[in-house]
This record gives sequence, structure tokens and C-alpha cells, in this order.
Amino acid sequence: MRKKKSFQWAFSIIVCFLIIAISAFNVFGNMHSQLQGDLKKRLGAFMDKKAVESQFNGVVLVAKGGKAVFEKGYGFANKENRIPNQLNTQFRIASLTKSFTAVSILQLEREGKLKTSDPISKYINHFHDGDKITIQDLLTHSSGVADHFNLTDTTKPITLNAFINLMEKQSLSFNPGTKYQYSNTGYMILAYIIEKVSGESYQTYFQNHIFKPAGMNSTYLRKVDANNFANGYKNMKKVVESDDESQLAGAGDIISTVGDMLKYNNAIHNFKILSPTEVVKMETGYIDTDQWGVFKYGYGWKVANNLISFGRPMIEHNGSLPGFKCELVDFIKDRVTVIVLSNNNGTWNSGALARELASLCLGTKFWFYQKYF
Repeated sequence: MRKKKSFQWAFSIIVCFLIIAISAFNVFGNMHSQLQGDLKKRLGAFMDKKAVESQFNGVVLVAKGGKAVFEKGYGFANKENRIPNQLNTQFRIASLTKSFTAVSILQLEREGKLKTSDPISKYINHFHDGDKITIQDLLTHSSGVADHFNLTDTTKPITLNAFINLMEKQSLSFNPGTKYQYSNTGYMILAYIIEKVSGESYQTYFQNHIFKPAGMNSTYLRKVDANNFANGYKNMKKVVESDDESQLAGAGDIISTVGDMLKYNNAIHNFKILSPTEVVKMETGYIDTDQWGVFKYGYGWKVANNLISFGRPMIEHNGSLPGFKCELVDFIKDRVTVIVLSNNNGTWNSGALARELASLCLGTKFWFYQKYF
């Protein structure tokens, strides 16, 4: 009798545990089982609701196998004149620019004009501690270079030559390769190196070696050249841009559309602008970006293959400037791509939104903790 009661007690505990586990599974993970219809309809229903909840203003594109399965504009490109965001609306892509710079460096390495292992002293003669800093250190935000935003008036134009004259005198913040510290300045130095070894301005280089081969006909480096440019807002209040575009050369100055960004991503993963070996090199994580090791940083991309990416290889990058926020996420083995371009920089998390959209394509749960990264 006592054994029977012990068994019943143990069985009850197991049942309770299973009930709690199933409840937690349902509460803390979201499969979006309430969404009906095909993938396009489910993505639309989810995004329509999310746009209202987060006051999303911009354009979203979701692709499988390099082809768009969902794309839609939300809110206004110009709120004052009631001009809606459409698929051809152009946005600042901010730090998504960095991957273009990384692609350029890898192309120039293929041509034998540089090596990512080279010290930058090979290309900039008088740079302080330039023999300690490699091109890879700049690519992975581990160079230790000072932040030029603290050294110059960013509202005024600056040439890359003047920028280098300013930076070559500065001391390092830490020994290169020992620490991750996000740096727009490092990518501006890379833009200078691109010009030095290619003999072209970095803008011309991007145009000839990335934009044109990828078929990106609505992508520019100056606001004045864009004909469908969106106004920038913060919580839907218009933002006055103050920093000059030249202060983010090669680091955050590209203007593009969701369609062109898909063409760009396809050009990378169809090996149109990089070889397979170069793509692997770019999408390898070299240094932890945070203390939890959730993401590593490659060349112009954050890289993950863990719980945050549903146990799948993934690259992603966000971008943020006054009035603009963006994200590109690509599950490289599944070829699921999400591109989010917004002209309303608020508190919403662009990475979490993009990964949750991807979870609908992947048929996996989006867990509560994933919204914080």
C-alpha cells in the first residue's frame, strides 16, 4: 500500500512538472499558431499587428531562397505631406554600410592589393601604433582606435585625408585584437585604405564593384542623389539631421531600398561579388561582441549559431541614425532573409522583429529572451 502511494505521489509530481513545462513552453515561446493562411498571409497578419503595437514606420521584406515572399510599406515617408512608405522608398541604412566596406576589402585582397593580416602602417605611414593594428582588427572592431566623434565637429564635412591626418596622431584605447569596441572610426580608416589601394574614391568603388554587379539601381551615398528619400522621425516627431554624411564614410552613409538590399544579399550568397571562400571568411565570428557570447563579429556582420538564432547559422546587422533604424538578418543555410528599413527610430528592437519574422518562415518558436538581443 505504501509503495502504491509512493508511486502515485511520484506520478503526480511528474504530471505537475509536465503541465508546468507545457505551460511555460506555450507562454514563453510563440509559434504564432493563431495566424491563418499561407506564409505570405501569416507574415502580413503578424506584421500588421506588430506595426500598430510598436508604431512601426517603414518597409519590411521577407525572402526565401532569394525571392521575396512578403514585402510591405507602413506609415509615412513624409508624414507632413501624407506620402506613404512604399517599396521604392529610400532610407539611410546606417551601419549596414559596414558590410559593403568589408566586401570591398575582401575583393581587393583577392586582387592581391592588400591582405587582411597587413598592419595599417603599410598603407598609412605615420599612424600612431599603425604597426600594431591590422586590417582585420579594423574589420572586427578590435583595433583600439579612438573615436573621431570626440575629436572633431561632426556637423561639418571632412575629407578622408583630413580625417586620417586627425586620427594618425591619436593614442590607442587598448591593445589591438584584445577587446571588442564598436567603432565607426575604424571603418572610415578602411574606406581610406580602399581609396589608397584601388585608386578610386570609395564611393566610385562601391558603385563599380558592388552596386552595379548586384543590380542596385536605387542605392546612393548622398541624400541629394536619392529621389524617394524618407524623412527621419523619432517616435514620429521629425528629426533634424545634424551630422554631415562625410563623418560616416564607409561606416554608415549608404541610402537604399528593401529591394536593393535583397539584391545585395543575393549577390553575396550567389557568389556574384565574392567567392565562396571569401563569404565564409566574412561570415566567420572572430571576437565576442558581448559578455554572454551571444554574438561574435565577423567582417561587417554579427554572427550567431546558438539559441538566439534557433540553432541555425545566422548573420545579422542593425543600423541606427537619428530618424532611422534598420536590420538585415540572413539564415545562411536556410536562405531566409529579413530586411527591415524604418524612418522612425523608437524603442522597438529591430533585431528581435527581424528574427521573429524569420521564425514564421522557419516554423520555430520565438522565445521570450530573444527579444532582448
